Amino acid sequence: SKLGGILSYARNASVPLRQVIADRYPHFIELTSTIERIAEVYATHKQQSDAMDFDDLLIHLRSLLTHEVAIRERLAGQFRYILVDEYQDTNVIQADIIRLLSGVHRNVLVVGDDAQSIYSFRAAEIKNILRFPETYSGTKTFRLTINYRSTPEILGVANSSIENNIDQFKKELSA
Repeated sequence: SKLGGILSYARNASVPLRQVIADRYPHFIELTSTIERIAEVYATHKQQSDAMDFDDLLIHLRSLLTHEVAIRERLAGQFRYILVDEYQDTNVIQADIIRLLSGVHRNVLVVGDDAQSIYSFRAAEIKNILRFPETYSGTKTFRLTINYRSTPEILGVANSSIENNIDQFKKELSA
């Protein structure tokens, strides 16, 4: 539902609900107080039911890893290697969790394409992949530029489109 998407986006982006409505859903601005009240009732209902939704799982895990040093160190020590596929579609909370869990061994392998981010509606943050080399020093980057599923004509259009991205890892795709 649209309402669920608005509430989820605000939580995953760590942005106040009022600001999300103003910036992304201005046609709902008159309903801001009602939407905020629905969010409060929903949060209360989950708490009273001892239930969590997917957003809660992420938010509470990040909070646990941030505030409980012993738990963070134990889990980070347990995960010698971390592999994340579709890293371009992670949000800030997910990137924080990965960083916290990789704090001991710092062996993180991510697969992703900065030109294929599709989860902005779930607050995916393209900066996560673009800043990966800064976040994890000593990063090695392997560019996979040969595409086995598309024709040269399709990749020509894709390359023309991708070259207009302001923030990107430069690449030229070929068939």
